[in-house]
Amino acid sequence: MRSTWPFIAGAIVAGLVTLFTLPILVATGLIMMAAGSFGRNEATLSGGSAYSMRDERGRITSKLVNTTYSVVSVPITGEPRPRRTLLRQRVTLGDNGEGRASLSAWLVGAPSELRKPPLFHLSVVAHSASLGDDFLFWTEKGGRRTAYSLANGDWLFDADLPLATFSFEAETRRMAALSQADEEYASKGGVAVFTYAAPGRVLKRMVLVVDDPIRAGMLRATLSATRLVTYTDEALGGRVVELPLGSGAVRIPVTPNDMDIRRAVVPPGMRLVPIQIWG
Repeated sequence: MRSTWPFIAGAIVAGLVTLFTLPILVATGLIMMAAGSFGRNEATLSGGSAYSMRDERGRITSKLVNTTYSVVSVPITGEPRPRRTLLRQRVTLGDNGEGRASLSAWLVGAPSELRKPPLFHLSVVAHSASLGDDFLFWTEKGGRRTAYSLANGDWLFDADLPLATFSFEAETRRMAALSQADEEYASKGGVAVFTYAAPGRVLKRMVLVVDDPIRAGMLRATLSATRLVTYTDEALGGRVVELPLGSGAVRIPVTPNDMDIRRAVVPPGMRLVPIQIWG
């Protein structure tokens, strides 16, 4: 019996040591964990591409989702330097080829920016979308391409024909776009809308109006058969954007910042009317 006392005494001492050292060990572990994570600030945006199929009582449907991320430097009016922006582009397509295209944007600065709501988000009906090197987000539906600003997601213009692009100097790129007049303009004799743009912004818009309603309807119906062209004409003062039509050509002189409607040459019975730029 006497020989068991050393064992009991040792157990008591060990228990007391553990009782006093356990809080110290726990505190040390917490401090080490905190030290390991100190200075680490991380945020992640995820979401990739996927293809799915579904059997709905014998009817097979499918959906394709493509998601891409890009970091671009977007010039912002009034800011001294371009804004580094993370863009998430997503296109969703169904069996019929129709779908939606969306674009979301976040500042690229600190990880906390990615935890915030996007600077802007747009979602439109489209069957394809792409980022252009002109600081524009392009969507396409039914042969019509539509341009949106990478600065704020605003709609800028439509294009039913290929763009006419050119430069006055190495850093002065310009583009001219043409779209068929929508119902609002067509009801007033509008045939086509000209847009003159710099990368990421619109400089001027104008509508070609034809006085004869029958002639206007015929020109709208055949607009897809023509193309915008651009060249230099010293008689008109330099660079010219031309729309060849069966009844004559519309020729509009352009400068780096304007379409000169006053010196434009239009066939008889036609006129160019400026459109107020909004936004």
